[in-house]
Amino acid sequence: MRVTPSAARSVPDFASLHPGYESLRGTGTHAFAQNQYPDKLTALLNVDEPRAHTEAALAELDRAHQTLGLRAVYFALDAFARYGFDIDFDDPRMDAFWSKVDAARLPVFLEITAIPDYDEASYIRNVVRLHGLMDRYRNIRWVLVMGPPVGYFGTSGTWSFPDEVFAAYRHERLWIEVMFPITWGGVWEYPYPEAQALIRDLRDKFGAEKLVWGSDMPNVERFCTYTQCVDYVRRHCAFLTASEKDLILGGNLDALLGISKRRRVRAG
Repeated sequence: MRVTPSAARSVPDFASLHPGYESLRGTGTHAFAQNQYPDKLTALLNVDEPRAHTEAALAELDRAHQTLGLRAVYFALDAFARYGFDIDFDDPRMDAFWSKVDAARLPVFLEITAIPDYDEASYIRNVVRLHGLMDRYRNIRWVLVMGPPVGYFGTSGTWSFPDEVFAAYRHERLWIEVMFPITWGGVWEYPYPEAQALIRDLRDKFGAEKLVWGSDMPNVERFCTYTQCVDYVRRHCAFLTASEKDLILGGNLDALLGISKRRRVRAG
């Protein structure tokens, strides 16, 4: 199970539960947790991504959303390695899956990796494929999990995106996750001034309304505490205004997942 908490202003008070393939059997557990704390937890469903178009996977999507009440989709491209990359995530055979997600208006948390060759060219091709899906399925809102890859585009301290990547990142249906300590916390020292500079550049290029903070708890604790994972943005990104921090540290994700709306309904 992957937990990505989010926060507004100062104290994180809700979280999204992100299942990985290894925890597919935990879908019911995640749904139970969400239904016990609907104003705190939002469970994301997962399928066997390379076989998401099959009848069994489509039935599981319906069960997870319609019966169990899961509210978004987690979709990771690394899973395609399990079948030798015999299908692309935008293959026409996948239309049945994406059409169901689109009809249900489920947000998709998409983890793009540089499959199949694990190089920059592969990453760019996958971003172009994503751009095509975003244009075709207008009811899906997408979150770029883990954010842009620093190793390809951010080693200079600012972002240098190829034109096709920049165009996709600017898409009105895409949000970008800000999550640096889980990948760079073993290289950079807290409070991660390198990450702060990259966050500033993302804000300048795309606006705070496009950014979503994430932690990858509990895995991030190999590098820093949860408080540090929040505070390198909350306390140390002095270039962000209070309203920008509110958006990044919870407000944008709240709008995507409808958490405040659920709280108002629950309160009666």
